[in-house]
Amino acid sequence: MKQNKRLLALAMVLIFVFTALTGCGSTSEEVEEKESETITATQGGSITWPEDMDTTVRFGTEIDESTGTLYAVFNNTQNRYTGYFTTAGDSITLTSYATTESTGITSYLITLWKEGYGGREYVNGKTIEFPTGGECYTATFSGLEPGVRYKVGISYLSGTYYISGGLTISGLTGAEALAEDAENA
Repeated sequence: MKQNKRLLALAMVLIFVFTALTGCGSTSEEVEEKESETITATQGGSITWPEDMDTTVRFGTEIDESTGTLYAVFNNTQNRYTGYFTTAGDSITLTSYATTESTGITSYLITLWKEGYGGREYVNGKTIEFPTGGECYTATFSGLEPGVRYKVGISYLSGTYYISGGLTISGLTGAEALAEDAENA
């Protein structure tokens, strides 16, 4: 009887270890699905800056309430966040371009965050990858909740090099403009 209990306990430990090592039962399809949650932007679109917007600042945003568009400019930056905005519907369209001195890093990411209790929370699966070649690319975040406050993060994975470029987000009902270098933690 003692030997049966020991064998049972050993079998349970082995099952626990095997499950932990295999990702709690995740199949390779599930792992691939998690890895493919990044949206790839498609070439196209354009950005026409508002006449009074200073596009030489390190980071700045401006809102055109008549069109529901948030404009963001970033010069020699690595990571920045826009102010919060609300969507007019369940999707927003982002158009962006950027350049960099680095020849090895060819893309940057735009991530979607929503206002949460005590701060911002990443919206799972809402990351767009844009190339750094200087051409405009466009992508859409869909499945959003109208009335919820969101913001986007612009990130570039380099400790040495920086990116410069611009971004528009259309499909908004309201947004907060940021002064240069504000809210970049």
